[in-house]
Amino acid sequence: MNKANLADIVASNSQIGAQFVTTDVDYTEISKEGVIADTERGYVPGFGIALSVMKNLIVENAYFAFQFSQLHGETNYIGSSNQFLPGILGPTADAYGSVRQKNSAKFVDFYGRFGKGFELGNSLMATPFVEIGHHNWKRHIDSEIPIIAAFFPGNTTSKESYNNYYYAFGSMLQYSPIKNLVFTTTAMVGSTFSSTMASSGTPALFVTGIGQDGGPGTLHLGDSVFYKVGMGFDYSFYQSCHINASAEYIGFDYGRSEMTGPNKTYYEPDSETNYLTVKAGFGYSF
Repeated sequence: MNKANLADIVASNSQIGAQFVTTDVDYTEISKEGVIADTERGYVPGFGIALSVMKNLIVENAYFAFQFSQLHGETNYIGSSNQFLPGILGPTADAYGSVRQKNSAKFVDFYGRFGKGFELGNSLMATPFVEIGHHNWKRHIDSEIPIIAAFFPGNTTSKESYNNYYYAFGSMLQYSPIKNLVFTTTAMVGSTFSSTMASSGTPALFVTGIGQDGGPGTLHLGDSVFYKVGMGFDYSFYQSCHINASAEYIGFDYGRSEMTGPNKTYYEPDSETNYLTVKAGFGYSF
């Protein structure tokens, strides 16, 4: 069996690559009364590109990484009719589950990571780092509420764009059991910041009075703890060519916005977001 060494870990941390990415979306909005308002579930596929460098620069084993991904697909939406017409359709329309449909979704994410590797043995390295990133979710809710469709045929989509930045402190622990093979576990915790939601479309007309193509503008959402844990492997199968795969779990919340719209009756509720993301791809080390 070929003996592993730290050079395999450094090579794993110094490559450029492309990945197939899919995310299992688990999103839940909770009203100010403490009940579920709506949920989004489903697998959304896409692609990612990644660049990482570990070199002896100002310090030994200085580490930098950049990741970008874009996903596009559909989610299963469960909500309530009265979410768009509060107080108009009556209490029976408030029930969660009265609206079920598929919505289109687009996710764009990127982050930069900076750290330093510490050698813990001939085949073990720990790399503490700081990560700063951005998340955007364009959520298209195609309304199936009859009264909306009757008055606004062909234009019954509510468009919502969720944005947040985050920072986190964490560490990678990497182990190379045999030559060319590296296992990685990652954990980090931090906070979201500058969280917002911008809305437009037909349903926004009923809660803002601004107009069919308007909306409540940009609502500022509360920030929350952000965390990410993951594990994966990287294998150099031929010279500088690598295959790799990983899975990571991400969790954070959006806090409730201030009341807005006519008579201050509309708000963006508290929500919980959990993503399970799987990546698989190829890389080239340098």
